[in-house]
This record gives sequence, structure tokens and C-alpha cells, in this order.
Amino acid sequence: MNVKHASVLLVEDEPLLREAMGAWLARVAGRAFSAENGAEALRILAANRIDLVISDVRMPVMGGAALLEKINRSGLHRPAVIFLTGYSDLSARQAYALGADAMLEKPVDRDEMLRVMRRSLAGPAELWRHPPSAPPHMKLKARFAGLTSALEGREGKRLAFGRKGFCIEPAGGLHEGPVEFALDFKADRQLLSGQGLVRWTAPEEQQAGIEITHLHADGCAWLVKFLKHYAPLASIPAAAQASVQRYRAA
Repeated sequence: MNVKHASVLLVEDEPLLREAMGAWLARVAGRAFSAENGAEALRILAANRIDLVISDVRMPVMGGAALLEKINRSGLHRPAVIFLTGYSDLSARQAYALGADAMLEKPVDRDEMLRVMRRSLAGPAELWRHPPSAPPHMKLKARFAGLTSALEGREGKRLAFGRKGFCIEPAGGLHEGPVEFALDFKADRQLLSGQGLVRWTAPEEQQAGIEITHLHADGCAWLVKFLKHYAPLASIPAAAQASVQRYRAA
């Protein structure tokens, strides 16, 4: 979806920032709403179809994490969500597991915000088919007997998919930053190869969360079909411990 056609809700408790940012959003988006906390945001979401929520994390009454948890349980149309934070107890791992599409630190550059808004509003099929960037230095390669085996961790390796990325174990010494990856699923005759961004790592658990930024065509169509059927809430799962039964229950 184009930002110019999107309905955007800003949730920010600081009045001056809410006013300034709200005025900017009114110029770049189709429609712009604002709320001073999560509770007010829920009332706006119930009365309007919102495509994108941009929310501060720490707010009185109801913060951004609690707001997203309520949205997940509400049965309402689920918008894309961008978290803004100056200081927060919410880690990137927690934010992406809740279903946030992005997490930006304040103060936010408007050009960067617009780029992230465009990415958040794009569906996986559109997003992942963008041309790849220059190959990053960091590489990740993993082979699995098949997708079911990977999800169930049968080979001592685990994998879990979210709407926009995956969590993998073992993570092979990955650190935050761009990565080129190739995930080979032998029984399915599928190779997911492309590029991504390591958004968080947990070295003690040998896990990492990777946002996909590009997928080669064959693997892209296969993964999009899988995600469309199971519709996970997380953008990137917090742990590589998903099972086939969990996806079947979705």
C-alpha cells in the first residue's frame, strides 16, 4: 500500500511531538489520526480502519506494547505497527515477537521514518522481490531434511517463521547487521536464499532473529504461500521453538 493512500494513527503522549509529527503525517499520508495513549488509540481503531500505527513504547495509561497486545487479541483489523522509543524496557526481540514491523529510536529522521513506513505497509510478496543490495560480508547457510523437520527441531537445529522474518538456532556467531542467507529444505526441494538484517541475537541461547529484506523468486512464492495459510502474529518469532502443531492451530 502506498503511504499516500494509508490511514495512519500516531500514539504519542508528549503534546509538542504529537502535534508536530501529526502535522507531518497529515501531509504525507492519506488520513492521519492521533492519540495520547494506547487506551485512546484503541477507541480510534475500533471506529476507523487504520493501516499503520506509529506508537511510542512508554506512555501513561497504556503503553505501546500493551496496545499491540490488545490489538492482537481484539479481532479488529490488524494494522502494521512501528514502535518509537527513547528509552524502553522493551527489547527488539520482544517488539518483533509481539508483531511490530519496526522499532525506531527517537529522535527519528523523517526520511528514515518514511522509508520504514513504506516497508511496513508493503506485503511480503512486494517487499521481498525488491532488488538485492550489495552482498553483505556476513553469511548464513543451513540445511534441513525438510520444513517440517526444521520447525520441529528434529536435527538439533530449529527454525520458526514470522510474517517478515525468522528465528534460527544455532545462529552460528551472527551479530546485528546485514546478512546473506541460504536455507535448504531437501524434502521440499526448496531453497530460501536472499538477504536480511539480523535484528537481535541471544548468544547464550545460540539464537538470532532475522528480518528478510530480499528473497529470490522461487523461494519467495513458496514462503509467501506458507505464511498466508498460517498467518503468524509475530514479525520475527522470539524463539526458534515453533512446531508444526502450533502452525496448524493458527
